[in-house]
Amino acid sequence: MSAMCDEGWLHVNADWVAFEPVDADYRPVAPGEQSHTVLISNLANRVQPILRYDLGDSVLQRPDPCSCGNPLPAIRVQGRSADVLTFRVSTGEVRLPPLALTQRIEAVRGITLFQLAQTAAATLKMRLQIAPTANADTVWREAEEEGLRKVLAEHGLQHVALERGDEPPEQGRGGKFREVIPLSS
Repeated sequence: MSAMCDEGWLHVNADWVAFEPVDADYRPVAPGEQSHTVLISNLANRVQPILRYDLGDSVLQRPDPCSCGNPLPAIRVQGRSADVLTFRVSTGEVRLPPLALTQRIEAVRGITLFQLAQTAAATLKMRLQIAPTANADTVWREAEEEGLRKVLAEHGLQHVALERGDEPPEQGRGGKFREVIPLSS
């Protein structure tokens, strides 16, 4: 559906897919404005077309031509709009998209599956599935200290409590594992 350029933008293959960034009421958002979600329609599949499928990803479409020279629409994906975590701070709110939280945890060796669940306004529970050959305590410590605590500190969220989940990551109703579960879910 898209390809990344040297400037770090994803260029949507507009010849194959109709791409509509929209707000929470499914109204189009202007380029340069963060979308709530994206509706896509497959223009290439005539046997089983997909029309206005709600992808669930929040995106930012570049308002000007990309400096790489590619004329196709350029976007940055912020992650699933439904999975954004919100924390209260003295100046208002800090909203963290899943990608900001998960990248460092994914880099920890020995984790085969993980899940962050917001269990209270300022509490996150980290559930890990650890490879049988890995040292569980070492993996937990690295995921917490080098992963999650650093990300939270970078966003002024040192007050957020972290809990070690004893249970494995939970499957959703559809059978999928969600990496991030906000408080409202």
